[in-house]
Amino acid sequence: MARLYGYSRVSTSDQDWSLQLDALAKVGVDDRDIYREKMSGTKSDRVELRRVIDLLREGDKLIVWRLDRLARSQLHLLEIAKEIEDKGAELVSIMDNIDTTTATGKMLFGILSVLAEFERNLTVERSKAGQAIARKNGKKFGRPQKLTPSLIRQIKLAHEDKQTTMIDTCLNLGISKGSYYNALKMREAAK
Repeated sequence: MARLYGYSRVSTSDQDWSLQLDALAKVGVDDRDIYREKMSGTKSDRVELRRVIDLLREGDKLIVWRLDRLARSQLHLLEIAKEIEDKGAELVSIMDNIDTTTATGKMLFGILSVLAEFERNLTVERSKAGQAIARKNGKKFGRPQKLTPSLIRQIKLAHEDKQTTMIDTCLNLGISKGSYYNALKMREAAK
């Protein structure tokens, strides 16, 4: 007997599942058959997605709220759809009104997957452009510099003291081995 499975994904802990779960329940997916994942859609190795795809048998349906919950790239989306189709199962996207059992559904699926990837690429481009402008205006990204000139001097002095080990220095100053060696390199480069 054919079964309905649902797949729901959020990227961050502050995103809400309720919209997706309510929509899946309304189309008849039992809550026990909804596979939930908290991970970026750009990741292709998602445990719950793999689990639900492995369960699919001929005649089953995998239902998602929107295609972007399933994948973020056109290629990955098409790979997932092909795998579902090869199992004799169907893919349904509620909000995109796509059912891959129909010719129109297959065409719309292709178009929407292209648009989803286009939207993702635009977001990445805007983000990179914003970061470039911010860097130009003096904004620094990444972790704050932990190695202050004072800390570098302390590391150098401890390194020159033959009775003080690298591990003791790291523990006393609350730094990693990498920071210790980076400080020594920075001190040498400043000479």
